[in-house]
Amino acid sequence: MNGHSPHHDELLPAYALGALDGEDLHELETHLASGCAACRGQLALWQGDLEELAASVPPVTPSAHTRQRVLRLAGGRGESAPAPRRPLARWALLAAAASLLIAVGSGWRQARLGNELERLGAERDRLAREVAGLDQQLGLARAEAQRMAESLAIIASPGTRAVQLAGLETAPQASGQAFVSPQRGQAVFYAFQLPQPEPGKTYQLWRIGPGGPVSAGIFDVDERGTGSVRVEHVAPAGQIQVWAVTVEPAGGVPQPTGAMVLKG
Repeated sequence: MNGHSPHHDELLPAYALGALDGEDLHELETHLASGCAACRGQLALWQGDLEELAASVPPVTPSAHTRQRVLRLAGGRGESAPAPRRPLARWALLAAAASLLIAVGSGWRQARLGNELERLGAERDRLAREVAGLDQQLGLARAEAQRMAESLAIIASPGTRAVQLAGLETAPQASGQAFVSPQRGQAVFYAFQLPQPEPGKTYQLWRIGPGGPVSAGIFDVDERGTGSVRVEHVAPAGQIQVWAVTVEPAGGVPQPTGAMVLKG
């Protein structure tokens, strides 16, 4: 049994008017023969509406020219044939009804097409947002990969020195490690198990030498208490006596003001 589809609904008005032919006619008749109750019910409605429409309009007397053309097409006898007023009126009415049904069907198809275009447009916008989000994630991943590559280059540089930082009284479980490369004049610092700073606060790394503390950068920590910062223009190892981390206002300060949490 052929399955019912919206295409069958589109064919029924033309079939009711006898205006269907070719493959469409064969398809619909095969479908109707399969016993589709929905299509048979719709066909009956269309046929009943057309009959009511034909009966509701008064007969129209055609012009002589129109009468001759219709009689010729119908195989009639031309001028001598009596004027078939009622059948001609029904023929004209059905022709008008056919035009109306075609217009209605066209409008219905356009509405369906408009809805489909709207759905496809919404789907396109959703996919565009997903692609934009993936592009952003890809950009972040590439930036993180670049930072990791630069940090590894510092750690693997010849002559790199590792400095251990221990947690102080305010964060005894915390620890830190700085990798200092005299050859590159750079360092990379990692902190572990630091508590989340209070709102409006951040961690700040310091390198302390004979001239006093010099800021080496600020950093935040994730939910595990892990954070890192890369340091540029590091002074020679002999000029750095201590590395330390303090808790400072967000954005950092020129000189340390908060509690020291790591030192080494």
